[in-house]
Order: sequence, then C-alpha cells, then structure tokens
Amino acid sequence: MAVTDKNVRTAWATLTHDSLNAHSSKRTLSGVQFFFLNFGLLMGNILVLFNTGAFASVSLHATGDLGISPSHAGWMQTYYFISLALALPVSAWLAAAVGEVRLYWTAMIVMALASLLCAVTSDLFWFLSGRALQGFFGGLTIPLSQTLLIREYPESSKSFAVSLWSIAALSPFTLGPAAGGWIADHLGWRWLFYLNGPLPLLAAALVWALLFDRQLPQRKMPFDGVGFLLLAAALVCLQTALNQGQDADWYNSVQLVVMTLAGLLMLAYFIIWELAERSPLLDLRLFARRNFAIGSIMLSVSFMLMYGLLSVLLVRLQVVSGYTSFLAGSVLLPLVFLAKPMASVMHRIVHRFDARLLVSVNMLLFAVYCDWISRYDFFGRGGWFSQPLWAQVLEGFCLGGLFVPLTTLFLFDLTPRRQTQAVELGGMLRVLGGSVASPLLGVCWERRTAFHQSRLIESFSLHDGSNLETIARLNAAGLHDQLAVAKLAAVAGQHAAILGLDDTFRLAAWLFVGLAAAVWLAHPVGPKPAVLPKDDSRQAALEDLMEEP
Repeated sequence: MAVTDKNVRTAWATLTHDSLNAHSSKRTLSGVQFFFLNFGLLMGNILVLFNTGAFASVSLHATGDLGISPSHAGWMQTYYFISLALALPVSAWLAAAVGEVRLYWTAMIVMALASLLCAVTSDLFWFLSGRALQGFFGGLTIPLSQTLLIREYPESSKSFAVSLWSIAALSPFTLGPAAGGWIADHLGWRWLFYLNGPLPLLAAALVWALLFDRQLPQRKMPFDGVGFLLLAAALVCLQTALNQGQDADWYNSVQLVVMTLAGLLMLAYFIIWELAERSPLLDLRLFARRNFAIGSIMLSVSFMLMYGLLSVLLVRLQVVSGYTSFLAGSVLLPLVFLAKPMASVMHRIVHRFDARLLVSVNMLLFAVYCDWISRYDFFGRGGWFSQPLWAQVLEGFCLGGLFVPLTTLFLFDLTPRRQTQAVELGGMLRVLGGSVASPLLGVCWERRTAFHQSRLIESFSLHDGSNLETIARLNAAGLHDQLAVAKLAAVAGQHAAILGLDDTFRLAAWLFVGLAAAVWLAHPVGPKPAVLPKDDSRQAALEDLMEEP
C-alpha cells in the first residue's frame, strides 16, 4: 500500500468503524452516563438535520419578516446545503488534527451561535451567513456523532446503535416540517432558531463531560487546501447564479453570466487539480467505475427531485391552497410510518436480489407518486387534505427504499477504504442535489405557471356565456369594473399556479421513469451470501450516512 493510501485510511479511521473499539481509557460509562451520552449525541444530530426539514415549512414567514421576496426563500436553504456539503470532506482531516470530541463540542458551540445570529438579525446577508455557518459546522458533526455513539457500544450491540442513530437521523426530515410549522404559527418563526441556541450547547456539554478522556492521539494529515478553496468558490458562484437567475433574467444579466463562467472554470480546474493531487480532497477517480458513476448520479438526481418537490409542495400548499405552515408540514407526517420500517426491510433483503431491480422498482413507484400528486383536486375542497396525505404514504414507502439499494449499487466491488471514500463523495453529491433542488424546480413551476396564465387570459372572452355569468355573480357580490377584473385575474393566477404545479410533478414523474431505465446500464449486483455481523454493522452504518438529509 502506498504512503498516501495509508494516510487516507488513517485519517478516515476516526470517522469510520476501523477504530470503533479504540478507547484512550479503560473507564466504562455507568447506566445513567451512557443514557445521557446517547441523549446528547442523538439530540445534536437531530438538531443539525432539523434545520433542513423544519425550515422548509417556515421559509415564507422568514422572507415576509425580513422584507424580501418569497423567491429568496430558496436561498436560505441552498446555502445551508452548500455549506453542509463542503463540511463532509473536511471532517476527517479536522477530527485527526484536533481530536474528535474537541471538534464535536466546538462545532456545536459555533452552530448555537450561528442559530442565535439567524434569530436576531433582520438583514438578509447576516441571515444567510448564519445559515451557512449552521450548515458547515453542523455538517462536521454528522459522521462524528455516529462514530462517537457506536464506539461506546459493545460489539454485540453495535447494530442496535446503528439503528438508533438512523432513526434519529431520519426523524427530523419527516417530523421537522410539521414541528417547524407549529413553531412558526404559534411562537413565531424566529423561535426555530432561538431553540437551536441552548440545545446544541447542552449536547456539547454532555459529550465533553462524558468523553473528555476518550481523545485519540492527534495526527497531522495531508489536506488539499487548494482543492477545497477551488471547490468552495466554484459551488458558491454556481449556486448564487442559480439562486438569482429567475429574478435577474438569467443570461440577460452580465453579472450572472460572469459568475457562471467563473464557477465553471474553477470547477474544471478543481477536477484537473484533484486528478493530479497525491492526497486529493475527493477521489474523483471513482467515476471511472461504472456502478459508482451511475449510482451516485442517480442518488443525487433522485434526492434532488424528491427534496425539491417537497419544498415546492410545502410552499405552494401555503400560497395557493391557503394551508397554515403546520397544516402544510402535517401533510408529510405519513412519511414517518413507512420510511424507516421500509429502510430496515430493504437492508435485510437487498442482498437477496439484484440491486438494479430494487432501484428500478423504487424509481417507478416514485413516478407513480409524482403522477398521483399531479392529479390533486385543489378546487374540490373535500380533497384538499386527504389526497396529499395518502400520497405521502406512498412516498414514505419510496423514501425508505431509496438509499439502501443505491448505496449497495455504487459500493459494488470496492475495497473498504474506497467504500468510505465513495460514501463521502456520494453523500456530497446527494447534498449538492438538495441545494439545487428548490431553485430548479421552482423555476420550472414559475415558467409553467406563466404559460398557463397567458393561455387562460387568451381564452377569456366576454362573448362566452359562462364568463358573462361569472361577471354577473361578481357584480352581484359588489365587485364592479376594475374590482371584478382584479378578482378574475387573481382566480386565473391561482388556477395557473395549480396547473404549473401539476406540470412540475408530471415532469418529475418522467424523469423518475428515465432513472428506472438508466440503472440497468450498471453492472449486475446480484444476490450475495450472508455477511458477518461486524461487516453487516459497518455496511448499515455507511448506508445510514447516505440517508442524512
């Protein structure tokens, strides 16, 4: 093994299961101490992920209070995702340099301060800065919390620890929108960030008090600083251009054109640099393997569609259909009932089937879900809540079956060291898919809404008997002349928004069908013999890292 390979493996040992049994002390935690350690680590992980799901349902409250356009709501999520993605390749190096426990409590403290900044500021720049700090320092703790938790469990109970951590990781994504909506409706949206202040401090205090003597020796590992700066600059430029595109009219804005070209050039230089670097930030050579290339791209695109559609749906339910934030978030509660149970079932059966078949069936079910959503009867008031509620049961089934077979697909035929690197790169691509989700699908929805609105206006005629009857009813209600026209325009806008939403989901349905066909280009990943409990626990932990929203 080359020296570089040894360095990489040593760096990742702190964040994987190569060192889960390595203690720097023989001290064993008592029952009460062990409970509080679980509580602190799981609460910290929940808080990091809670900022993705919960904020999606309160973004309109935030934009209104800050006095900015609703189109800026996506900015508040995308920069969080970008920062979260950039934290993933840095976690291993920082953990080796400063120590796992020290890095964990430091990251929690900074996250708490960033949350307070978001809670008190009324300026968009400082709010986005707080969100970016939340994402970066929260992202540092995701692999750390899993490793620190599992390491304290005996070998016979590590699988239980993985399951416990996985449940905590998935809950904020399913329960978060409803909880965030309730907070926004009853306490005010800023309380979402006020609560993020003391709770991370509590998590940091518990972990430091219980694991202060668990520090592994600090090591100086090579770090690709140039690659990190190139990647960060490229992502910020491209994400900013995507965020501002709809408002600035895309290529008609010189600033956006320059920013896009700069981002693409830096991204190209980053790829060249990484391929020539002895200790790269990301192992891009993994894309030479067909299964990894297909699996990771499919994971990123499918998560982009899933998260983007949920974000668009949450906002449109409030804007178009008059839902409160809590009611809109409650539509997603059925995800809880099937997402994690289905993931557990999938983990047990994935080795008995060709992973391509499981992925293809899952993508087709996602397509059925999107087609179902596109047929909402928004004008039939009896179906306003029941239709989306039942559709989310199907999506919970699909969500639970998404990550396990795709992770199995792109980890196929990789060594343990390269599996860890593949999870890091694949997880980063998935998070980046979430960062572009809301702007891309939001643009699709707005363009289709404008199209349908123009068609509705063109088809309106005073010589049509039904239109004359509508105007007569408006006049009878006290709306005359310009008021009647304004009311008709508002109704047409609402109708166009619904049709645009339907078109967005239909487009996503066809894209999922395309993904269901594309997976068959990968090499077969057929049934495998039963694995050892230790290897099964490691595989489950890698899969759970991929499930992190």
